[in-house]
Amino acid sequence: MRRRSGLWLGCGILALLALPGPRAWLEADMERHMLMQFPLLIGAGLLVGHAVPERVRRHWAAWNHHGISGLLLVSCVLAFWMVPRALDEVLIVPWLEAVKFASLLLTGAALAVSWPLAGLLVRGFFLGNLLPMMAVTGWLYAAAPVRLCNAYLTSQQQAVGQALITFSLLAACTWLAGFFRAGSRTYEANTNR
Repeated sequence: MRRRSGLWLGCGILALLALPGPRAWLEADMERHMLMQFPLLIGAGLLVGHAVPERVRRHWAAWNHHGISGLLLVSCVLAFWMVPRALDEVLIVPWLEAVKFASLLLTGAALAVSWPLAGLLVRGFFLGNLLPMMAVTGWLYAAAPVRLCNAYLTSQQQAVGQALITFSLLAACTWLAGFFRAGSRTYEANTNR
């Protein structure tokens, strides 16, 4: 029942984001476009991905060993949507808008299915590539002396850049804290034997 409600919630979020009014409002500002619409689409995909039946997950596990294929897909899709040209084109090419929605929804679903399969090393490799890429992209947006996206103002670009840097640093610190917390629990469990 919980999976089904997650599926319906994810589909509801997707339907709301696809409506012309909310979509136009989110895409009118670079901060709302990248920092609200993208995470909401990925979040909808996460909800849909958690609702995937177990038999389908087992079928996918054959090509998603340790979650590597799914996390690679997540990295590639997110890298593509951080490119300034992609942000410009999605606003004027209707079929690219559909690709954005589908790819970010698929990204969330792949993350939901692949993260639990990934061990500590795979998760570290994934985050060790994604978070620095996000920080460098943020630095590029924040430090560029010219507008990189024709559709957005330089001030919006700089705000997005600072937000990407902040998010990548906070995510890295959070993951490292969890890593060391898990390591200390393992150490304590081994020494108490």
